[in-house]
Amino acid sequence: MKVINSRKLNSAELMDLIIQALDEKRQLSVISAGATEAYVMAQYTVLSEEEFMSHPEAFVANQGVKSGFHHRGVRFPNVQLRDDAVEAVRKADVVGYNTLVEDARCITERVFQAYGIEPTYIYDSYLRRVFMISQRKKYEQMLAGRRILLVGSTADDAKDALNRDLQARLGFDIVGAIQIYEYEDIPEVKRQIDAHEFDLCLISAGTNAMILASYISTAHGKVAFDIGFGMTTLYTGAIFGDAWLNEYIGLDNLMKM
Repeated sequence: MKVINSRKLNSAELMDLIIQALDEKRQLSVISAGATEAYVMAQYTVLSEEEFMSHPEAFVANQGVKSGFHHRGVRFPNVQLRDDAVEAVRKADVVGYNTLVEDARCITERVFQAYGIEPTYIYDSYLRRVFMISQRKKYEQMLAGRRILLVGSTADDAKDALNRDLQARLGFDIVGAIQIYEYEDIPEVKRQIDAHEFDLCLISAGTNAMILASYISTAHGKVAFDIGFGMTTLYTGAIFGDAWLNEYIGLDNLMKM
């Protein structure tokens, strides 16, 4: 199954869309429905409880790791989480997912088909790890002069690095760095978001990022960009790698996308 009529963006086109929305002060939500998100949405619809609870994504999520590669911030089963995630994808303007890894692509597209979801724009979610390098000029244009809100477990680290490395030259203002670790944190995180004035929110919070991005774009009329492990790149300067990137995609290929 293929997602029909969705326009696939490369990294330059994705950045252009974000910059245009910022310049025109329009709302925009850019999210990613990766492997975990697909299994969250598949609960009791595409997959039975036995199928999704026996999958490694559920096992990893239910370990409750608070940071790093195995941090998911969700638990299985959770029907309310499923419904919140599906609603967020329905509302999203741009949806990323793993288009180059066959198993991950198929489960996400099965979920989209089951819910009748057909995004206007899609992109490969791995682009989020490299856009600040592969599209350096557009990345800086996205930041320059903006009021920026950061949301994620490593938001403080990203804030420190951005202020140290780019603030003086680009003149942005990081108005807040909000921590989130679990799905249950969302109501409090929304209250903290509501207390800030901002143009752009960069989020790294797994499935919870989709839900927050949807809220930010609809409730605040702002640009929300779910950058995932791209948040790590912001403060380490290094691209976060894993088996899929190394074995199936290739960093050189990703940088050209």
